[in-house]
Amino acid sequence: FTSVMTPSLDKELIKKIPVVKKSKLLDDGASFDDLKLVVYSTPVKTGIGTKKPKMIELGLGGNKDEKLAYAKQMLGKEIAVNALFESGNQVDIHGVGKGKGWQGTVKRMGVPIRQHKAEKTKRGIATLGSWTPKRVEFTVAQAGKMGYHLRTEYNKQIIKIGDDGAQITPKGGIAHYGVVKNPYVLVKGSIVGPKKRALVLTQAIRANRKIPKTAPETRYISLSN
Repeated sequence: FTSVMTPSLDKELIKKIPVVKKSKLLDDGASFDDLKLVVYSTPVKTGIGTKKPKMIELGLGGNKDEKLAYAKQMLGKEIAVNALFESGNQVDIHGVGKGKGWQGTVKRMGVPIRQHKAEKTKRGIATLGSWTPKRVEFTVAQAGKMGYHLRTEYNKQIIKIGDDGAQITPKGGIAHYGVVKNPYVLVKGSIVGPKKRALVLTQAIRANRKIPKTAPETRYISLSN
């Protein structure tokens, strides 16, 4: 495959990948099977304390000519969120959940707590399995690392997309996040992961027809912390 990089790259991208000084150009007559975009975030603009960008590969729709035209048009430019989504859209949110560390079988697997006269342990299982086969099966509940899994939440409705973060930032900033300085997206319901962790929003792959296509009217946003 062939990679084409824009000459105007942010200096923070050096922390992620080696940046070449001179790259190939997009040729109209070039033959290719597929064309994708590799985009990166700019967390240095948010003020959350992270400078290293996140990178992701995006597929493009349309035929080859349309893909090439769009790639040449957007090469080196910023893709705004309001250019992809609007209020009322349903989106799928992909993210990594909170890490819980090393946990026991009761919390990790949900096994019942044994009676008070049980031998050896209460918050555990009574046996690791049968004598044969002479190994511990993967289905046996055991202690281990819990959380930090990739999860997808479907059909979350976008309530509002705005440019002024002061409209939603409470006094003193959002707890464990700070002050919103960039364009924002208000989504109905809870989302996966802790604060400041990156998320990926995509168009709903199987939208809920019962959810209205127009966003509800936002009359009041509480800024009290």
